[in-house]
Amino acid sequence: MKKLIATVFLLVVTLTTYSQSAKEFLKKGGQQYEAKDYENALATYKAGLKLHPEDAKLNLQTGLTYLSMPNKKESLTYLQTAFTLDPAVDPDIYYYLGLSYQSNRQYKSAEEFFAEYKRRNKKAAAIADAKIRQSQFADSLTRIPSDVVVENIGKAINSSFHEYSPLVSSDGNTMIFTSNRPTEGSSALKAFEDIYISKKVDGQWTTPTKISPNINIEFNDAAASLSPDGKTLVLYYEYGGGDIYVSKAEGEGWTKPVALNKNINEPMSWETSAFLSDDGNQLYFSSNREGGLGNLDIYVSEMDPTGDWGKANNLGPVINTIGREDSPALDPDGTTLYFSSDGHPSMGGTDIFKSEFKDGKWQKPVNLGYPINSVEDDSFFAMTPDRRRAYFSTLREEGNAEIYTLTFVEPQQQLADVIAAEVVEPSLEESAENQPAEDASRSLSTTKQPSIPDTDPNLSRKFLFFDIGKDILTNESLAQLEHVYGLLAEDAQMNILIEGHTDNTGSVLLNSALSIARANAVAKFLTKRGIDPHRLAVKGYGASRPLVSNDDEHEGREINRRIEISTVNSTTHASRK
Repeated sequence: MKKLIATVFLLVVTLTTYSQSAKEFLKKGGQQYEAKDYENALATYKAGLKLHPEDAKLNLQTGLTYLSMPNKKESLTYLQTAFTLDPAVDPDIYYYLGLSYQSNRQYKSAEEFFAEYKRRNKKAAAIADAKIRQSQFADSLTRIPSDVVVENIGKAINSSFHEYSPLVSSDGNTMIFTSNRPTEGSSALKAFEDIYISKKVDGQWTTPTKISPNINIEFNDAAASLSPDGKTLVLYYEYGGGDIYVSKAEGEGWTKPVALNKNINEPMSWETSAFLSDDGNQLYFSSNREGGLGNLDIYVSEMDPTGDWGKANNLGPVINTIGREDSPALDPDGTTLYFSSDGHPSMGGTDIFKSEFKDGKWQKPVNLGYPINSVEDDSFFAMTPDRRRAYFSTLREEGNAEIYTLTFVEPQQQLADVIAAEVVEPSLEESAENQPAEDASRSLSTTKQPSIPDTDPNLSRKFLFFDIGKDILTNESLAQLEHVYGLLAEDAQMNILIEGHTDNTGSVLLNSALSIARANAVAKFLTKRGIDPHRLAVKGYGASRPLVSNDDEHEGREINRRIEISTVNSTTHASRK
């Protein structure tokens, strides 16, 4: 009996020690986490998991710590384990898993967990809806990647710390950028942002050095804009809560930066970044000053007759939102504004957008798309003078902000036309239940094998078909497109409408994205053959205009997964529609 009692007592003590031990790790890690000492918090939680690998809360906290760090995708394994061990481990576990799936580019799963979080927490519906839209948007953009090549600039510039705000001289041989890499006498935890410079020699970037003791200060300083001649540097200083300064190149060095006037640097506001136009007469900058539309807004100031900066004007609600608009930069032509935003529809964090100045006003911003943008923060976009290359800052698999380059595979105008393709919302008359009788009665032979002889220039309607969920042109479709190309090449005045359609499987948003992707595949084929993109109109209808019933696959959904090409006007054949 005594032996049995001793055994039970030992078991109770062991379990109590286990529990207390796990709690000790959670307590210590929690203190470090609250102090935002994520590296040490992570080490503490992982040490606890070595002893208690099946503790749900330790797995949860490890995952949450990763979500607070640059390498968020590492959170998924721990959050999944926590959820498996105890689905009720935290009331917000569905939201955390949604964030983790989003960081891992598993957008469908992210959407499902955000939806479940919304169902369980009605008060958080607005937050959940925003994340759902974000996941759907990211999924749609990854289905229609931009025609660009995105590459890490390399270890000569990037380190294991943050690098961002790349500024490249007009000749492409000097780069000025910002980094929080530790220097001699500083620790990684206390390293401040400094401005660095690198020269390109024999096609290779030299080891970056601090730009100048006149510029780099004890606290945070960051590069903002560089004039085309490389002699004027606009920069951010932490002084005054964050202000914009200017330094001039002088011999082999730089002058001590001078703060811009109160039209730019308001006493009670934070100015984060700025861009000086090529002619030096305009300054675009971001500020959280009173009277703005959101967290950060973009403003512009004109040089006045005295040579100083005039009153700053908010760019207005077309550009600015209730979120953050930051890192403004003008295209070399001076009529296109690039900036980062988390207020316009994005993949996650801040995405890079562009807006063109037409008819005296800024146009609706366009997301630059994937792979330029990602689920993390993307910003500080800088176009080269030839407009064939750009530099920007982003968080990718490295887990810290790094500088990337992108090269446009096609002219930028073609990229813009593809990304800005029109999504047509279905009207009541165009719903599946109200299709015109003649549309529903079209035969399989009419749609799959349209009777258009090669010798006939008539292009009243041509059909191309796709596999389930695909936007890849088949060999049969390519043969059909050769005929379309021939007609366009023959008649330089002919313009065509490319309409993308899907069957009714999948969500409305995803079907819209897929229909555009299919139409874009056709547009890209034709533009690569030399057809002017302005002659092509691209629209996506999703599943709103089926030709036949979606009740079955054969002679049903497979017919509705299609492209329709029609002529919209032509001087030679004016009667076409």
